[in-house]
Amino acid sequence: MDTPERTLLHLAQGFQLSQALYVAAKVGVADVLADGPVDAEAAAQTLNVRAPELRRTLRALVAAGVFTELEDGCFALNDAAAELRADAPGRVRDVVINFGEEMYRAFGELLHTVRTGETAFDAVYGKPLFAYYSEHPEAEASGSARMLARTLPVADEVARSDVLSDVGTVVDVGGGPGTILAEVVSHHPALRGVLLERPGVLEIARAYLVERGVLDRCELVEGDFFRSVPRGGDVYVVKSVLHDWPDDRCVQILGNCRDAMEPHARVAVIEFVLPDRVTPSREALPALLLDLIMLTYAGGRERTEAEYAHLLDQAGLRLVTVNALQSGPSLLEAVPA
Repeated sequence: MDTPERTLLHLAQGFQLSQALYVAAKVGVADVLADGPVDAEAAAQTLNVRAPELRRTLRALVAAGVFTELEDGCFALNDAAAELRADAPGRVRDVVINFGEEMYRAFGELLHTVRTGETAFDAVYGKPLFAYYSEHPEAEASGSARMLARTLPVADEVARSDVLSDVGTVVDVGGGPGTILAEVVSHHPALRGVLLERPGVLEIARAYLVERGVLDRCELVEGDFFRSVPRGGDVYVVKSVLHDWPDDRCVQILGNCRDAMEPHARVAVIEFVLPDRVTPSREALPALLLDLIMLTYAGGRERTEAEYAHLLDQAGLRLVTVNALQSGPSLLEAVPA
């Protein structure tokens, strides 16, 4: 049983393991081991890295439960390590890599944010996240890959949910690479999708929708959800958008959805919902850590159910249902007030 001291030290050392995992994902160790065990020297030669340093990194990960070290010194995949393969269906490698780059550096300045209120990303990179993305397409692509991977299980639940009953058109507001839209139109052959996004993201989304074979049923709209939202939707999906922004900007986005809606239309907000009071809980921890990421990375925040209801009310919408999804976030459904 861990002592209080060991518990604290385990938490304090989390950054060490996260960077070791990032290195293994970034250089592609799991892909090298896909055909069977390989020693550090052979893996390093294939990956163009140094063998002694790679071996030490992998041994730390083995102790943490990722990869296996065999008696002959070779390394092999275990179930966790297999998820780091580039072709793994969950695309976890994309998440690990994105966590280990700009997000990692920004989160390292959490103290700066707590002391000053300035978003750490802005302090480290000299500009807000989305302005940085517009100038660094490789970072934009990495962020989109992370969002695609993290949205896959959510998209499947949304596609099967009652929120899409009797729906002809779904408008995905700030829908990133089109993860939800692709799943929704795949499950509902008569449904039409509209994706509103920035230009760079739309090109990423186009490629993904082609990969999924649904581009012909999706309209890609270049735009700014702070200005307007496409009209004609039966359901307006707003996933992982509001948590990027302060309250006034959220009301602006939701208000634009309200302006575009016909009386029968609905808004489906998909976000993590914070508890009113926090107790030690593995279930609540992902949302609370995401709240800190939003604090340091984008300048936004996660919210409680009451806080989301207030935002919706200010935008002329009424919250009618809140359903927790098995994948983690909740689906908050709202109608015109």
